[in-house]
Amino acid sequence: MINSKNPYWENFKSFFFKSYKISSVGSSSLKDTTIGFFKGSQLISYFVYFFCVFGLIFFLLIAYGPLQYFLPKSTYFEKSELIELILTVDSLESELALKSEYVFVIKKLLSGELIDSFMVIQNDSSILFQNIDLQTSKEDSLLRELVQAEDLYNIPLSYASTNPGLEDFVFFKPVDGIVTSDFDVSEGHFGVDVVTNTNSPVKAALDGVVIFSDWSISSGHTVIIQHAENIISVYMHSSSITKKNNDLVKAGEVIGVVGNSGESSSGPHLHFELWQNGSPVNPIDYIDF
Repeated sequence: MINSKNPYWENFKSFFFKSYKISSVGSSSLKDTTIGFFKGSQLISYFVYFFCVFGLIFFLLIAYGPLQYFLPKSTYFEKSELIELILTVDSLESELALKSEYVFVIKKLLSGELIDSFMVIQNDSSILFQNIDLQTSKEDSLLRELVQAEDLYNIPLSYASTNPGLEDFVFFKPVDGIVTSDFDVSEGHFGVDVVTNTNSPVKAALDGVVIFSDWSISSGHTVIIQHAENIISVYMHSSSITKKNNDLVKAGEVIGVVGNSGESSSGPHLHFELWQNGSPVNPIDYIDF
């Protein structure tokens, strides 16, 4: 609560509620002539009213009047003007291109050439098509089956890699075991022999397509998988294989079972090879068995 003994507050109340008279005194007769009366509250009300009217006029002059061109503009207005300029330039470019077409056609006509049409046909993408039969026909089904069968011989686009180097690939370990025979090109051993338990699963090292899945006299049950970037992985001496030609496989997917098949096998193990661009690669450099 405001202290009533405060002299400033007492003076303000006195001014606010007190009545004042405006009068004039004659210079010769010294007669006092009353012009009008007012209270302090009325004077304050007039001042507030004048301030509001003056603020409104000043706002209108800044927002819509000539003063707006002398004041710095905000980022919002600058962006709005930039967008309007871009739209204007775009419409002008469209009109210029259309007029250029007209001029080109007129030149062709003046030279005696035959013109089919003066107008550039624009397709309306908002047209709604009705009564369209979306059911597949017999011919469409046959075409789909043919394309799907032919596509099995190719690596899908999702298998394509942007990393041409083998060091950029993450290879899945085909089996868990011990390497007993290392990679040696001079002796014609283009892979590694990994000894492991019989009937252990053999898994694909990368995503790919099976390009060979059959029996070989020397290698036994063999699976060859084509991967992205012309990489090929070879899996030999399995007791059985679970994939056939043209099957798509994922990295880590089981493709066979460790065995001792083939004349060149001397016990249960997996002979694993890696090739790229027709050259053998040492698998130990990229896979930790």
